Amino acid sequence: MKKNFVTVADFAQKMDGMTEEQKAFVEKMLQLTCDVVNKSREGELSPEEVEDKFKSINDQLKAFDAEKFNSLIKDNQDLCDQVKQLGETVKKLKEKGLSMEVINKFDEKVQKMLDSTKFKDFVSGISTRSGAFDGFSLKEVSMASNYSGDNLITQQTEKVVSAVNNKKLHMRNVVAVLQGDPEYPQLAFAQVYDFDRNAAFVSENGSLPESSFKVKEVTAATKRVGTHIKISKRMLKSRVYLRSFILNMLPEAVLMAEDFQILFGDGNGENLQGIVGTTGVGSVEGFIGTSISTGAAGCIESVSSYNGGADCVVELKNPDDKIIDGMTITFANAVVNTSLNGTFPVKKLTDKKLLISGAAYTGTETGKASMTYTVKHGAFKSVDLPNSGDAIKTAFAVMSYAQFAANCIVLNPITVNSIASEKDSLGRNLGLVENRNGVNYIAGKPVIESTNIPAGDYLLGDFVNGANLVDYTSLSLEWADDVTTKLKNQVVLIAQEEVIFPIYMPWAFAYGNIASLITAITKS
Repeated sequence: MKKNFVTVADFAQKMDGMTEEQKAFVEKMLQLTCDVVNKSREGELSPEEVEDKFKSINDQLKAFDAEKFNSLIKDNQDLCDQVKQLGETVKKLKEKGLSMEVINKFDEKVQKMLDSTKFKDFVSGISTRSGAFDGFSLKEVSMASNYSGDNLITQQTEKVVSAVNNKKLHMRNVVAVLQGDPEYPQLAFAQVYDFDRNAAFVSENGSLPESSFKVKEVTAATKRVGTHIKISKRMLKSRVYLRSFILNMLPEAVLMAEDFQILFGDGNGENLQGIVGTTGVGSVEGFIGTSISTGAAGCIESVSSYNGGADCVVELKNPDDKIIDGMTITFANAVVNTSLNGTFPVKKLTDKKLLISGAAYTGTETGKASMTYTVKHGAFKSVDLPNSGDAIKTAFAVMSYAQFAANCIVLNPITVNSIASEKDSLGRNLGLVENRNGVNYIAGKPVIESTNIPAGDYLLGDFVNGANLVDYTSLSLEWADDVTTKLKNQVVLIAQEEVIFPIYMPWAFAYGNIASLITAITKS
């Protein structure tokens, strides 16, 4: 039977002195009443259908024995009025697309815990530990009141009232969450680096050039996070208090600590290694505003002719996989091929060879030992009069690295409001924020609004493939006591979890400041 469904026993109907026939009739009528109440609460009956069914029950009562059952008929009519109002409330909820099952999902788990044998044994002193109650997640829970109306079937209200301001979104709702394997407290993955992709067209019997790469194993360890609080045993008798406390305080405290560690953990001690402090994670403005790669004197292997001498091919002594097509490269100190001394768009043949269009080949380069190069991103100083939308579009364009591509951006709600309020020189709204089905989009990408990010800053990246949050041990609640707490008539409520947070590709994420990014892309 589902939780909170009305049963015949709930009516506590006194049937002393009744014949067996009368008792059977009353029980039948009460069962019919229960069916109407329960179907109404589930939204299966409209208020009008509720009224018709109760009228039918009352007619049957009157027909059986009007004198003996007048009291029951009156109670039945009162119940009809209450259930009809409750039915109207359920109907309104369903019209808004809300499900009672979803609204009560977490609350049912708490109620199940409070009604469990091991919890009752703990309260009664039979056991000193309740054992863990697993599976508590606020991901799909509505913190709004799950009942609106003037009448209640039971005396105890399920309204939750708290001064605590819970976050509407946590970082575990942003990154992909996986279930860990209890047999393996550490997670290892392979990271490939130092590429030399050296393919070339050769003659039928020519020797193919060799390519290479390096691999290293990276390990992420399990970290434990949790908290506890001491509660007077008298408080255990107040279910409403416990429900409000559990829903609003302890799980939220754990998730708040988790949020900070996912973003800003420094990896020292028992801290997670967070995204922002991981080597390789930087700001887009820093990435495009500084040199991506440089080559000191002696870095050039050769300069050769291409396209009949109209262009040059420059071969580096060492492969440089950081150089990507579309970036810009600046050469200096060429002696013979002086047209190379300038800035050119990168056209990459291999990780060692670059085609430099527009620099004519004029002969064997004798200044190779002194030549240098500097590589910068093509987005640097590339946009005329950029606004916040232009800056975010540029950030998404820049943040494509290997098989990773940024799929969303995390912004503070205040930042989203500021961008949505930007206007042109005539005071017309620029419409930089577009809302689709309740989700805000900027530059065609979804925006995740979170107070975890300071106003004015941004975090973007590949939150599906670039990192995962692994639940080694899911968030659980547990009651316990010992001699010390017994002496003070207290018990302890513990909330804890164990997680692993592997960041597979740091370069798939960027954290920075929108104003600084606008400055970096503004064309001089």
